[in-house]
Amino acid sequence: MSAALLSAEALRIGYRGTSMLPELSFAVAPGTVISIVGHNGSGKSTLLKTILGLTPKLGGEIRIRRDARLGYVPQRETMDPIYPVTVGELVETGRYGIRGVGRRLTPPDRARVREMLEATGTARLERRLFRTLSGGEQQRALLARALCAEPSVLVLDEPTASMDEKGAHEAMGLTLALARKHGAAIVMVNHFIDLVAEVSDQVIHLDRDHQRVTIGPPAEVLKGRGSQGRYSS
Repeated sequence: MSAALLSAEALRIGYRGTSMLPELSFAVAPGTVISIVGHNGSGKSTLLKTILGLTPKLGGEIRIRRDARLGYVPQRETMDPIYPVTVGELVETGRYGIRGVGRRLTPPDRARVREMLEATGTARLERRLFRTLSGGEQQRALLARALCAEPSVLVLDEPTASMDEKGAHEAMGLTLALARKHGAAIVMVNHFIDLVAEVSDQVIHLDRDHQRVTIGPPAEVLKGRGSQGRYSS
């Protein structure tokens, strides 16, 4: 457990003092992929937001290794479509966690921004408004922003939402390649069962209806679940 980048012990998640699920305990080791699955409303996004500190935990512990840093890729639908931010401006915000909000970016900061724009194929979109991009382009821009933070753990909330299976595999392939190149582990919510089974080291299955949490290798946790490549309860 001491080598884990991030760990949860007897973690309770929920709202207004009411737990959604039984306690969870898991660890994220360097270079690993942990996928969170479950039907709508099972607590997947709540778990991610609790890990990130965006939602208060109800009990237990979340530990992040002192030298570890988290990078967050939210659901595209949570981005305000009215806010007139360009792709370049959006990606630059990924450096604020290192440099500080309102601080002027240094040449090394801008070099990192450029590197991530190039790596994700969004350099040509730098001056475009984020809201005008396709779903796949928006996902790449959000990934570039997260990687600008030099994360030890990439936290992805439905990175393949609204994509077909082919597009999901392509997007996940890029994400995995960049995560491995930069030495980042991945914790993600994803509903594509085949994809989860293919890329994950561990799977966390949340079943709110039956108040069960199952954690283990994908071959064990995903057995008998899914329909036409997507999760179904």
